Amino acid sequence: MSERADRGALPSRYDLASVYAAKDSQEIAALYDRWADDYEESILGWGYLTPGVTSWFIGRFVEDRTASVLDAGAGTGLMGDVLAALGYSEVTAIDISEKMLAHARRKRVYKEVRTMELGRDLDLPTGAFAGVVATGVFAAGHAPPKSLDELTRVTRPGGVVIFSVRTDVYEDAFGPRQERLEVEGKWERVGETRPFSHLPLEDPELKLQVFAYRVL
Repeated sequence: MSERADRGALPSRYDLASVYAAKDSQEIAALYDRWADDYEESILGWGYLTPGVTSWFIGRFVEDRTASVLDAGAGTGLMGDVLAALGYSEVTAIDISEKMLAHARRKRVYKEVRTMELGRDLDLPTGAFAGVVATGVFAAGHAPPKSLDELTRVTRPGGVVIFSVRTDVYEDAFGPRQERLEVEGKWERVGETRPFSHLPLEDPELKLQVFAYRVL
């Protein structure tokens, strides 16, 4: 019997390798559309930790629970569940997968749910949000580093952008973009975690960090 069978048969139609190997945004959207119905059972069964870690930062840096918050790459709304539990009532969700967002919409934890693609210009006003969170979207085959520019734009001065980055894409891709935005005076780093295993029951060698930046 395999290690996965020992943990119980997970119903997911896709494993992590197929998702991270997506060649473009259309393929990643199609994969997540197909995975939407059993995504949460799969990823929670793998011990997904990122929303919980991210919630510490949002609770620290966005004290006003009535402030506007953007959940970028919201998927089925796992981060939205956490934000609602913390008392945030003005949360907007965006994601590339319409079927994932259909699940998020049914939770009734979001003020607004819209289909948008990170890495492109976002149809959102400049400075609209006191806080932006993006969990699980900055990894191989997913949203590109240039996404950070738009997330910074839609955050008001003094607001925070909080996001996770897989360690295998940080050094060569996201790290330089984050540093460039600091050098340009767009934001300043106010917090970060050490690398940690965010899916410990599926692949403990996969690690990411969570970063928090205050927009200037």
